[in-house]
Amino acid sequence: MNQRSINRGVHNELDDLVALKIIEVHQAGRIKLRYPTEAWNMLALVRSFTVLGVLTCVAGILILLREHMNWWLVGEATLAGSFLGGLALAHWLKTHRNMPILAEALELASGMALQGLSIVLALHHSSGSKNWPALVGVDAALLLALAYALANRLLLSYSLALFFFFCGAETGYISGWGAYYLGMTYPARFLAIGAGVLCLAWVHVEFLRGRLAPFARVYFHYGLLLINLSLWFLSVFGYYENQDVRWNDTEGERLAFSILWAAVAGGSVWASMHFNLQLLRGYAYTFLMINLYTFYFQFLVSKSPSLWFIHLLLVGGSLLGLGIYVDGLRKKGPAQSE
Repeated sequence: MNQRSINRGVHNELDDLVALKIIEVHQAGRIKLRYPTEAWNMLALVRSFTVLGVLTCVAGILILLREHMNWWLVGEATLAGSFLGGLALAHWLKTHRNMPILAEALELASGMALQGLSIVLALHHSSGSKNWPALVGVDAALLLALAYALANRLLLSYSLALFFFFCGAETGYISGWGAYYLGMTYPARFLAIGAGVLCLAWVHVEFLRGRLAPFARVYFHYGLLLINLSLWFLSVFGYYENQDVRWNDTEGERLAFSILWAAVAGGSVWASMHFNLQLLRGYAYTFLMINLYTFYFQFLVSKSPSLWFIHLLLVGGSLLGLGIYVDGLRKKGPAQSE
């Protein structure tokens, strides 16, 4: 008698015990599992061997790649492929699908992949200088060139933002991270850079047409933002020649920069009306209000802290009145346009 016959006999005995209500059905079922009567399941064994073989092969491939593959090259190749593939897909969307907005977004993503590639290359071939701000400057130059090649305003804006970050970070690197945007006369330098950017915007308006003409608006925004932020910093902190950021109470100097900032805002208002530049008018009014409140807190509130209740009423009331006035202008706009 073979084992399968013996097991079938055990199953019959268990069924008789269940019929006599000596044991429960579930108890008999658990005991029957120990005495199988079916033929050996070859298919289950084949499946088990297949799964085990796949897992073993994958583990072997991973170990092989870890020991013999250069992951730096893999990362560089992936980023380079993403950069080129993104540009190709963006070109296809522009020429075949007429989807310029999505294409520009893909070009921006490709530019970020190019920046990632430069970072990986710098880490892979690092010289130990740790001058990462210089890498940001290189990325800004590369993306600026790419923006002009593709006539992409998103890439232009991103490259200008990187340039702004590079200026402050490079200051920190040169000074041993003892100063940042406020050290080494950088607010004044940003003031000069902003004026230069506005000249560049004027060049685009006067001499460039077609694909690159929209760049003028980006440069106008960037230049106006730099000029007003620089004058804001200078009106609060003053002018620094050294690398140390220490606030000396140079009240006359700060007052002079506040007056200069107000003069720039006034000149912007006049130019916006003379040349009908809505963009310039928006910056002028916005930063003129900021200048007035900055002046008020610096030279009035700080000199009379005991009158804090009056200051709160004046500031809160003026903001409330300004909000009501601006809302009134907004509501009158459609009626005037009709």
